Amino acid sequence: MPLYKKVERGDFILLNDDEIVTEERLLIEGLEGITSFFASDHILNLLEEVEGKFPEDKRKMLGVIDRYLALPPNEKAIFRLGRRGGVYRSMDDLSNSELKFQLEETLKRIEKERPSGIDQVLSDLMGSFI
Repeated sequence: MPLYKKVERGDFILLNDDEIVTEERLLIEGLEGITSFFASDHILNLLEEVEGKFPEDKRKMLGVIDRYLALPPNEKAIFRLGRRGGVYRSMDDLSNSELKFQLEETLKRIEKERPSGIDQVLSDLMGSFI
């Protein structure tokens, strides 16, 4: 049975962004003794800047992931909305106060108008990329 059917039936539960990022961290942290390139350059990947060559860029990649995981929940939501909406490409984009303000306002509107909240909105948005 195709995986999408299992998702539709509730037999397979998709991970949320934080769970995926945590899993990526475990993968990267556990890779030893290889020389390869890791790229996270698709819109469905939350942290596009997690990219590099093993073993020399491993710490840099883990640093990006740890930086995201350390964000407060509201900052994570703003970053996720910005990234999924094509406004942000990297964690450094959070420092753009004008874009951040616009995303904060959008987030407030979503939370007010959509009872399912930001997670469902972002899930729907990601589904449109597939």
